[in-house]
Amino acid sequence: MERTYFSEAEARMEIGNMVEALSDFPSVPKGSKGTVVKVKRYKKDNWVAIVEWDLPRQTSVIKAMVIDTSFNFLNRSKPISDQFCKSEYETLVRAFSR
Repeated sequence: MERTYFSEAEARMEIGNMVEALSDFPSVPKGSKGTVVKVKRYKKDNWVAIVEWDLPRQTSVIKAMVIDTSFNFLNRSKPISDQFCKSEYETLVRAFSR
């Protein structure tokens, strides 16, 4: 299958759309929901859509005590995201309008 890409206008129209994964990806199970958060130029006039998935993220807590003062730091992992060209977007995810 030959890859096709979004034009800048097409890609920007997708920002904010909700999507659902139609198959399993390495870090994303089938049926996961996500949102197109931004677009990125791939080459010259070719653009891709970046989807941020709504999946649980790892959280860790670091507690430190210095003399009489307690410090608590919360560290969350970055959200999982994938980028899709137009042909992948149309094949691998189902989009919902805003």
